[in-house]
Amino acid sequence: MKVLLTLIFSIGYLIASPAFISATNLKAKLDQKNLVILDVTDKTTYKAGHIPNAINIDVFKFRTKVQGYQLMKSSAEVQAIARSLGINNNSKLVIYGHGKPKELLKSSYVALALLTNGLKNISILDGGYSDWLYENPELTSTKTSTIIKGNFIAKHNPDILIDINYVQNNLHKIDMIESRPKVYYDGEKQSSGVRRLGHIPGSKSSFWKDKFDSEDSVLSKSNLEEIYLKDNKLNKNNEVIVYCTGGLEASMNWYILTQYLGFKNAKVYDASMREWGNRDDTPLVTSK
Repeated sequence: MKVLLTLIFSIGYLIASPAFISATNLKAKLDQKNLVILDVTDKTTYKAGHIPNAINIDVFKFRTKVQGYQLMKSSAEVQAIARSLGINNNSKLVIYGHGKPKELLKSSYVALALLTNGLKNISILDGGYSDWLYENPELTSTKTSTIIKGNFIAKHNPDILIDINYVQNNLHKIDMIESRPKVYYDGEKQSSGVRRLGHIPGSKSSFWKDKFDSEDSVLSKSNLEEIYLKDNKLNKNNEVIVYCTGGLEASMNWYILTQYLGFKNAKVYDASMREWGNRDDTPLVTSK
């Protein structure tokens, strides 16, 4: 069944968005000179085994601490990081994790950082390293990859990341979805690092993990459209704001919306609840 599903996905990939790439399709591209593969796991796990020529990267290299939360680094800093990873403007980038907590989100945040700064061709490996091992058990490496410095030139898109003022000025005017588990949205539990309970008024709950199956493979487009278009009542042509605890969870919803489903104007409130939920002058509501 697993092989059949992989084959079906691979055929579909040829005519669909490259946002998520299968292990089979990645294997076919391994010899491409402009391919760059990034592994977002920890150094110990990376050294124990990874996709050949994959480069290990810590997502937090793309982030900087601001008070009690983190934000994406400047374009100049992202450009320098990208070059250190061997990335050029024409690079085809594939990002993956090893199935550990938050590694899917680390993949989407790295993608967000590079897409925000002009890199065009980015994919996340569907099913991550576990799918790669299942399909290609002989194609693994324990060697640290040699990197030839890239010449990526960042071109910042100012229409993706937004701040607290933008959110405050557009409450109840723009569709907004929250990416945390619903218990945090409802105010039943306290989110890590967030002092106050509840969600931003007017936002809808859309937990990022509900977009994947138990093996970390993304759901079909029809299933995702059922969630976003029907359940969350979003419109692909309308603006939507995405937020979460501190940026990572929102990055996955944003990535799926823009790169997989073709939403035209999705924005990320990067500071999210680590900023909003720790102030006393921002409205919050619960579902109780």
